[in-house]
Parts: sequence; C-alpha cells; structure tokens
Amino acid sequence: MKVAAPLVVVCFAIAFSLSVTGWFERFSAAQLFGMGAFLSSGGFAVLYWLSEKFRLFLRARSLKRLTLAQMLRFYGVLALIKAHQHVLPAAFALPTGLIDIAFAATSVFVASRMVNSRGATSRGFVAWHVAGLAGLAVSVILAVLTSSPRFGVVDAQHTSQPMTWFPMSLVPVFIGPMVLIFHLLALAAHGETKPARATN
Repeated sequence: MKVAAPLVVVCFAIAFSLSVTGWFERFSAAQLFGMGAFLSSGGFAVLYWLSEKFRLFLRARSLKRLTLAQMLRFYGVLALIKAHQHVLPAAFALPTGLIDIAFAATSVFVASRMVNSRGATSRGFVAWHVAGLAGLAVSVILAVLTSSPRFGVVDAQHTSQPMTWFPMSLVPVFIGPMVLIFHLLALAAHGETKPARATN
C-alpha cells in the first residue's frame, strides 16, 4: 500500500488535466457526480472485502489525519461564490457549500478532541463521519435534481451543469470522491480491532 500517496497524486494530475482542457464538459453534471460517487465507494468496498493487505493498511492509518483530510471540503467556498455570481443554482450551491464548510471547519475539533494520541476515539466520532457521508449524499442528490429543468427544481438557464467546467469539475471527479474515501477510511479503520493503532 506504499503506492497510495503516488496514486492520489497521479489521479489528481489526470483529473486536473482533463478538467482544464474541458474534457468533462461532454458529460452532464448528474453523470459526473454519479460516476464519482459510485466508482469511489464501489472501489473502496471491493478492496475492503477482498484484500487483507488493504485491511492491514487501514489499521495503520491515523484517525486524526483521516479526519483532518476533510479540510479539503473548504473547496465548498467556491460553490457559494458561484451561487453569488449566479453561475450555479442556489438550490444546489448554498446547501452544498455550507455543508462542506461546516465539515471542513469542524474536522479540526473532531481530530483534536475525539481522537487521543493512541488513536482511541470518543463518542461522536463515528456519528460525525456518518453525518459527513450523509452531507455528501445530499450534495449528489441536489446536483442531480438541479442538472436539468425536467425535475422541476430549476429552469434551463440555471442548472448545475457548470459543475462540469474548470475548476468546479474537480469537485465531482476528484475532491468529492477523495473526501468520501477519507470518511470511509476513517470509519473502516475505526472498526478494525487492532489494540494499538499507529498514528502516522
């Protein structure tokens, strides 16, 4: 599992390159969000259930660092900016941006107060990560519902389709999947029963 960090870098480089060139604009916002959520969660589930090495990898993860990784969600500020600029529909951008900022900001508190130096957690740690996953689900659902006027939420001029443009497209193809995976990693690592969990 030493390839984890280089793999993340490679994935970001690919996502960034395709985003800058406008390659993702050929898809609908609903497709991008759906594929990002399905592939990341599906890939995690397959690795967890089929790979003992992956489960051993989880036991060595720092719950503090996995929680602090949710600071990536400060990228949600961009959604609020784009809503103010009338680029994204408020029905999608405001809840998504506020949810992301809330979890990014509280990740510091959760990491420092709910995980001790030995990696043991206090009450609320699991609930916070589960709530984080629920927040991501809300964002995906809103992205789909506002991706087309046929759902009756937005008109044709104000859809979530700009989420396929750079730099917003990095959310469904990289940032969203990464924070989803970090939530799943934290929950899975918490569930492992190794007595002394490393905090590297």
